[in-house]
Amino acid sequence: MRALRLLLPLLLLNLLAACGGSKAVVDAGAPPTEREAGGDPTKTRQAQLMALFMDGNRARLSGDAPKAISLFEQCLKVDPTNSASQFELAKLYHMAQDWPRAVDMARKATNNDPDNIWYRFLLADLYSQNQRNAEAAEVYKGIVKKWPDRHEVYFSLARSLAQAGKTAEAAQVYRDLEQRIGTNEELVANEFDMLATSGQLTEAEALLQRAIANDPTSTQYAGMLADLYSEMGQTDKALEQYRKVLAIDPSDSMARLALAEHYFSNNERSKAFDELNIAFSDPDLDIDAKMQVLLGFFEMSNSEGEQPGERTQLIERSYELIGTLKKTHPESGKPYTIAGDFLMRDGKPKEARDEFRQALRTEQDKYPIWQQVLQLDLQSQDFTALNEDATKAAELFPTQPEFHFYRGIALGQLKKYDEAIEALVTGRDLVVDNRELEVQFLSSLGDAYHEAGQHTKSDQSYERALALDGKNISVLNNYAYYLSERGENLQKAEEMSKRSNELSPGQATYQDTYAWVLYKLGRYPEARVWIEKAVGTGATDGVLAEHYGDILSKLGDNAAALEQWKKAKTLGGASELIDRKITEGRLVE
Repeated sequence: MRALRLLLPLLLLNLLAACGGSKAVVDAGAPPTEREAGGDPTKTRQAQLMALFMDGNRARLSGDAPKAISLFEQCLKVDPTNSASQFELAKLYHMAQDWPRAVDMARKATNNDPDNIWYRFLLADLYSQNQRNAEAAEVYKGIVKKWPDRHEVYFSLARSLAQAGKTAEAAQVYRDLEQRIGTNEELVANEFDMLATSGQLTEAEALLQRAIANDPTSTQYAGMLADLYSEMGQTDKALEQYRKVLAIDPSDSMARLALAEHYFSNNERSKAFDELNIAFSDPDLDIDAKMQVLLGFFEMSNSEGEQPGERTQLIERSYELIGTLKKTHPESGKPYTIAGDFLMRDGKPKEARDEFRQALRTEQDKYPIWQQVLQLDLQSQDFTALNEDATKAAELFPTQPEFHFYRGIALGQLKKYDEAIEALVTGRDLVVDNRELEVQFLSSLGDAYHEAGQHTKSDQSYERALALDGKNISVLNNYAYYLSERGENLQKAEEMSKRSNELSPGQATYQDTYAWVLYKLGRYPEARVWIEKAVGTGATDGVLAEHYGDILSKLGDNAAALEQWKKAKTLGGASELIDRKITEGRLVE
């Protein structure tokens, strides 16, 4: 069980706006004229002050800080001792990060109205935020002296003293408070934190031992002591305290998590998992605490330091815990997301995708889960699913270009080119300050326009992509190939294809494209060299085989060409002319 950190936070400055109150607070209403004030200069000055103060508050509430500052500064010209205006200015200067002026105004407000506790709180808070802890402590001392029943201030005072290095004085503050309110878990936790943070571990242990003696049934104290012993490396004592916690309250799942951590640190993994199974079965234990454990196991399972046998056990037991989590929290998608992560790591993309989809039943608003599902759809080349999933994601996140991109890719593969173009154009128009993503859209649009027979738009898309990224290998290759297919601008096609091979040598797809461009140029011996480079990579592709056959035929080796055409037919993906080439035993163009 983790030691509770019950330190009171610094009083928030934005809350102080609602507090205040001072001798100088003025009533609302229109300022009286000098005649209405009976000609009394004092009353006239008060009326002017009232009007300026009200205008300043209206400006502050409307969010016009510069105007509010100007108006409150005018208040001080009318009355230099007006503490309410000084208080407001201190807050506004703080918002503007003008620390010296903020502190100065808060100090003046406090001096002018020492009976206003909120002014003192603001001053102390400003000191604390500027690491002027000794000065903050002095302010808190003044508050405690004047308002001794404001018990929460003792904690702030002790904390400031401790941060100023005055731990002995801070400890005395806790003693004084204990005399007033008695011992309780909040007081002990705060003092313990102070002692532990300052490295006074022996004193921290003694404090907890006294607290346990006064309240032996407190799981809080026993858990804190267990954590302390664990930090000190006294594992046997830590184990004893964890067991005491569970003896007092067997349902304390946080203690079981801590005990499991202890067992893990001592390489007693089987015992650790036994404790975790019990903790994971507790529906009242926050699911996020459980997820942190599983995420830790995920990192461990990816660590090179894990031995194969230990890694296998870790993964198997993690899946068991995930199963328990699913049963204990059936309304949550989180167990399914971590299950998907584990399965992806294990090289099981299909099963991982199923888990992520299960997560989406209750976590449809989670952008990263949709990303995982779509990536797995694409990886599995399940373009029907990719289209369906991307359509749903785009409906949920219509301004996210990524989901329109996935949909465009899917529709293109399904040969629904007009719809693909529409999706890609929609997504491209949503891209802002992301050159890489814009290039991807333009590249895919070039492909889609080509397949739709809109060659001018295809070329324009590729040209725009290259203008943004002249070294994009995919664009260079595809643009070159489609030009060669059309027999257009072959010199440009050769230059682009050659460049793609220079940028990424040894890639069968790029070598095949270059071979085909050379074929179209009638440079058949060179084409053969490059197509055989592609074949030499071990690539098995029907298009490549058909190209090889065509090149061989142009070189007069029809027997070898026929062999490649038959291979292309078997592999699939060849052109509509492949059957005629095989039947007639000759090149058909």
